[in-house]
Amino acid sequence: MAAAKSVERLAQRLVTPAEPTPAGPLRLSWLDRYSTQMALIESLHVFKRSPDRDVNGAGPASTIERALAQALVQYYPLAGRLGFTDDGGLLQVDCGGDGSGVWFTEAAAACGLEDVEYLEHPMMIAKDELLPPTPAEEKDERRLVLLVQVTTFACGGFVVGFRFSHAVADGPGAA
Repeated sequence: MAAAKSVERLAQRLVTPAEPTPAGPLRLSWLDRYSTQMALIESLHVFKRSPDRDVNGAGPASTIERALAQALVQYYPLAGRLGFTDDGGLLQVDCGGDGSGVWFTEAAAACGLEDVEYLEHPMMIAKDELLPPTPAEEKDERRLVLLVQVTTFACGGFVVGFRFSHAVADGPGAA
């Protein structure tokens, strides 16, 4: 009997920078300052199990969550929220305020990546199951800069799903 091809979301939490970071507004480029740029771009990244990975060590989700907290020290605008300037209503990133952080979702799939053909087209798992959901606590998802979901598969491989603000990171900046 084939393993179920569904995803169970296990936990969702706000990851904040591991150290204090600057607070206050950051202006965006002239092209990214308009509310038309307030869209979340979606991206999925598939990783096979590493043969030299210590099976008794930390799993992909906890490793990535810890690394994210460290990365947010240098890339603190990713933990901010989009807001508008007082003079003219142009888009900016508000850093370090209440609720700042990156929403991180940990998930698991009972099947292996090979069972879903490594998510090649056509996908056997709905894309939305692999992408991080918007938490109920967030009143306007368009203000979010980054959301991350790590889905671990039974084979030890994993998928990292991102939803990130087009205004803050697009093209080479998102890589």
